[in-house]
Amino acid sequence: MKVAIAFLLLSSAVPLPPAQEAEVKKVEESLLAPCCYSQTIDKHMSGEAFQMRDEVTDMVVQGMTEREILEHYKAIYGERILVVPDGRTGVVLFALPVVIFVACSGILFFFLRRMLRTRSHSNVLTTREEGNSAREAHRKEIDRQTEEFI
Repeated sequence: MKVAIAFLLLSSAVPLPPAQEAEVKKVEESLLAPCCYSQTIDKHMSGEAFQMRDEVTDMVVQGMTEREILEHYKAIYGERILVVPDGRTGVVLFALPVVIFVACSGILFFFLRRMLRTRSHSNVLTTREEGNSAREAHRKEIDRQTEEFI
């Protein structure tokens, strides 16, 4: 009996206009489920996520803007509830990977360049040493042969 009543209530709900439906979807994708903070409420299957989806839909129907709804949940759960943090924290979180990538690329470039320069320098020294040892062997052979005539 309860299932039938719930089905009737859900099926008799008035569908939202496309603009409000898009607003609800956008807000649901901007909030994390407060039970574990691992997924947005539009995908999470916890009781809290279901409740928040219903609340978001009601708030949009009442005419609240996305910013007002996000501020409402931020006041309750803190900034952690937002997928993309506001203000300075958001800027730092988006800029930090770029800064780390650039710094690591620079360090890698420096070490590779230094390694290649050292390798080419050691190759030149090895070639010189091989050339010197070949000359030295040749000179000893000449000295040995010329000693026989003296």
